Amino acid sequence: MYSLLEISNKIKGSLIGDPLLPIYDVEDISTAGTNHIAFAFLPKYIKVMEKSKAGAYIVSDPSLLRNKNGIVVSNPQAAMIQVLSMFEAVDSPINAPEKSYLHESVKLGKNITISPFVSIGKNTVIEDNVVLGPGVVIGSNCKIGKSSIVHANSVLYHDVILGDNVIVHAGTIIGSDGFGFHTEKNNHFKIPQIKGVRIGDNVEIGSKCTIDRGSVRHTLIDKNTKIDNQVHIAHNVHIMEGCLIAGGVFIAGSTVVEKFCVFAGKSDIGPHLNVGEKTILAARSLLLKSVDGNEMYAGNPARPIKEKQKMDAVFKRIEKLEKKIS
Repeated sequence: MYSLLEISNKIKGSLIGDPLLPIYDVEDISTAGTNHIAFAFLPKYIKVMEKSKAGAYIVSDPSLLRNKNGIVVSNPQAAMIQVLSMFEAVDSPINAPEKSYLHESVKLGKNITISPFVSIGKNTVIEDNVVLGPGVVIGSNCKIGKSSIVHANSVLYHDVILGDNVIVHAGTIIGSDGFGFHTEKNNHFKIPQIKGVRIGDNVEIGSKCTIDRGSVRHTLIDKNTKIDNQVHIAHNVHIMEGCLIAGGVFIAGSTVVEKFCVFAGKSDIGPHLNVGEKTILAARSLLLKSVDGNEMYAGNPARPIKEKQKMDAVFKRIEKLEKKIS
């Protein structure tokens, strides 16, 4: 529980109303109660606020409050992150290394949490303040950087390196073989996948993701990239700094994704492509050729969004014409 004043001080906002109002939780504006705080950044929330029972609101304009308790901020999204962090419940895993297997060559830093049934292979390095959830498997010659968290039942094959402050959510598999085969006379010969996976600092990877190891070069995910659940990244892919990849995205082998790209849910990127910096793919798009970047693409196959909208408009006119003719 925090007072409204404590929350205001934390986010450096301007408090209006009762500074001693106790706030027990954050809640949606439509379901909040008298000891909840809600976010109401936009003018469209005015009508909702008239019926809302929230004790206080975080707004970007004091006129939205209309004699209600609240905090006025200039950057609502940043304030939201700070407030939610104040009320975030953090799971405290059990430290039980005696119920796990660690090869004798493993090197451990300070203040490490090893949950039950963890397995760590030979010559692997676990740096300071790392947390390994139950059932985590880490192969040989791996490295887990400082303050990283690997959640339950995730698997890191051999030769996988995580940077500092990396979060890997439950059930993710990193370093499995890429899908590489040579077909000759109806026989499929496996191409050895001899490289590893390298993941930079401050990367977050959702649950049930699969990231393949490289064949001729490491699969790379650079710093500050954020990956949603159920994403597949194939062998030899290089994802550069600061990309945002939503759920269900598939990136085929040997593709390079430049800095600060955004891929919406269930979009697919073909193999051996170069995706230019700050490319945005709309949901369910299929990118089959390299693009320069700094533009939004949509459709199957993906085209610049303005071009796709023009084509959609033409198709609609054709449909109307067909109806008239019939």
